[in-house]
Amino acid sequence: MKKDANRNKAILALKRAMVATLDDTKWRELGYLTDSIELISGHPRLLRSLYWGDEDYEGNVLSVIPRIIGDDREKMRIVEEFVGLEDWLRENDPVLYVELYDIGEMVPLEVVEEAATKLDIVELNKHAARIRRGIREDPEQAIGSAKELLETVLKAILGIEGEQSSEEISALIKKAQKRLDLDPKSISEDVPGATTIKRTLSNLGQIVTGVAEVRNLYGTGHGRHHSSELEIAHARLVVNAAITIATFLVEVARERS
Repeated sequence: MKKDANRNKAILALKRAMVATLDDTKWRELGYLTDSIELISGHPRLLRSLYWGDEDYEGNVLSVIPRIIGDDREKMRIVEEFVGLEDWLRENDPVLYVELYDIGEMVPLEVVEEAATKLDIVELNKHAARIRRGIREDPEQAIGSAKELLETVLKAILGIEGEQSSEEISALIKKAQKRLDLDPKSISEDVPGATTIKRTLSNLGQIVTGVAEVRNLYGTGHGRHHSSELEIAHARLVVNAAITIATFLVEVARERS
């Protein structure tokens, strides 16, 4: 959810999604997750009105949500994820979805995740999950995860095992380009559009390096305790670039294999 999302609209959205999706068991599970089981199970009307389908059920839900969440953003996140609010709003309430979530188009991660699964790049899905969470709530974290996503893909292509590598990402991309026959220097001048192809492949390496440099300036990593504010739009630009290149590299690697 957006950092500046209207709290009242968020509670309204949760109410609509919870009325539509939660049964008695789900309510109790949520109670244990948020340490509010006594509030939920002890409410005089909430579960009773759900069971009997009474007209006051929606009102009971609306009155309980703020008491569960309080002023705790972490509990808001837990409830949001438990209900699957983003997906539910996208399908059932596009107006509230745009108000609470929409930050502009982001390149879908599903393609690179699917390709990575076929190449057995296990860690990539974890980076993708962090990007999805961070792009709204923590842009700096999203940028850091985007760089890690690229690094994971490059290491997988080069067959480097383990989380750590002594080489910088700029060196990894050069090696990966050679491994995948994407080295600009290997393009013959006789190839139609050779100059354009070389420039494009060179830019690919520059963008990868640029993502790493932006991460160092604004993102997480290297034990930094403070990071400059970065607009979500700028974070989205960096993340989209990383996802696009990671997808391209994974698909080329899959074809080569």
